[in-house]
Amino acid sequence: MAQTEIAGLILNGGRATRMGGVDKGAMDLAGRPMLAHVIDRIRPQVGRLAISIRLGATLPRLTGSDAPPAGRDRRLGDLAALIDQPGPSIGPIAGIEAGLAWAATLEPQPVALLVVPNDAPVLPLDLVEGLVRAMPAGGLIRPAVAASFGRIHPVVSLWPLALAPAVRALAETARACAGNGGRAGSLGGALAALGAVAADFPAAPGGTDPFLNINTPAALAVADAAARRG
Repeated sequence: MAQTEIAGLILNGGRATRMGGVDKGAMDLAGRPMLAHVIDRIRPQVGRLAISIRLGATLPRLTGSDAPPAGRDRRLGDLAALIDQPGPSIGPIAGIEAGLAWAATLEPQPVALLVVPNDAPVLPLDLVEGLVRAMPAGGLIRPAVAASFGRIHPVVSLWPLALAPAVRALAETARACAGNGGRAGSLGGALAALGAVAADFPAAPGGTDPFLNINTPAALAVADAAARRG
């Protein structure tokens, strides 16, 4: 697929409870905000890029050369900001629903949406290529999910735009469940329900998991070292 056929979405709606509720996208990593590292990894692989924001939350605070120009409202440079729908928290599926709706408005319209979290700063530079390669040629339309070291990473995935109605239905079911005091289903469960295929990726330089996400100070130190290696 050509770069213009893929749109990108950075999920920034999590509450970061395991890191004390901090703004993980703005955390310092090798002298720059972590979100800036994620953007650098993903931007060359997609035609357009957006960030998903939880309703009532603020955009990550970027400073210095990574900050957006003055006067940009709800944008980080040319990074579009998407706000989740009102209602109970249902996890990443809300951001993916918003991302697919946004991607459908683009011209030219992309074929698929790449989804990544804001706290995975050493993502593969061939992430899109690997996910596209794993998707079946023709037949059923399925999402592709990244895998490494024997486990899948649901928040690193590629979603064909044709799945938008199915994702919307899953999100509505999750909202109804959460609204009645139940627990919304997991993103992994949604991927399984849609017959997702896995794309396995090797370790990053230095043996680091390419999908290392930052949930502890120890993980932050590992990511910092990996980011400095490049």
